[in-house]
Amino acid sequence: DDDRICKLDEFIRQTEENPLTRRCLVAYTFVMGGGGLTRPPDHNDFEPLTRDTDRSGYADPEGDCTYLNIKENMEDGKSPTYLKFGADLARDYGIDYIGKLDDDSVLSLKLLFKLLEEDLPPAPYNTRIYAGAPRLSRIKNHVYAAGEFYFLSNDLADYIGNDLTAEDREELRISTHVEDLDMGSFVHSHPRPIKYVNLAAYQIYKHPLKTEQAFREFWETKMYELPGRGTKMTWFNYCKGVMDGSAF
Repeated sequence: DDDRICKLDEFIRQTEENPLTRRCLVAYTFVMGGGGLTRPPDHNDFEPLTRDTDRSGYADPEGDCTYLNIKENMEDGKSPTYLKFGADLARDYGIDYIGKLDDDSVLSLKLLFKLLEEDLPPAPYNTRIYAGAPRLSRIKNHVYAAGEFYFLSNDLADYIGNDLTAEDREELRISTHVEDLDMGSFVHSHPRPIKYVNLAAYQIYKHPLKTEQAFREFWETKMYELPGRGTKMTWFNYCKGVMDGSAF
């Protein structure tokens, strides 16, 4: 157990009690769309941003989950709605970065804390930071962070979730809606310079681990393999995709 990481509810409790003595540094929550089929996939109205239950009325008894008031989806607005939620929390509870981790990724907490302590400035000195393993987009002509793990500074999350409207974000997406590529488009629509933190050669997570057995085995016996040392830029896959027409 490490009291530097905790459930979101516990992070909020400690902050409200006394932010100067807060032990928890990283709050986690499992995010899902809790709205019914009639709700939009990207929060675009004045309805509450979250719900107490999922659309069937179920609430996680462990308090690990956040139910966004949108229709569940992967590519159509869940991530920016989550950033809107995270940016609002950041403003109220002093959070410097908002991260997203896929459920088939295992993250090294030891390396995460090392990264936070040694390589990342705190707010308000962390403006427009975007971090992850880079991918290249032929269609959008930019670099974006691979969706298995990325994070943004609180101001950039606020820009994407609150300054951009759902209509703005829809115009920026590619027609097939690819979550991580589209997130890069949202980021790069900012009028000021973006500070990209390249995690390709210092991967503090393992991805993909598609089965519970593979996930548990890596967590219990193979965490020593991290950090991963990949190529700093995936030029080969990009060039191959351009040649065969599959690259986005």
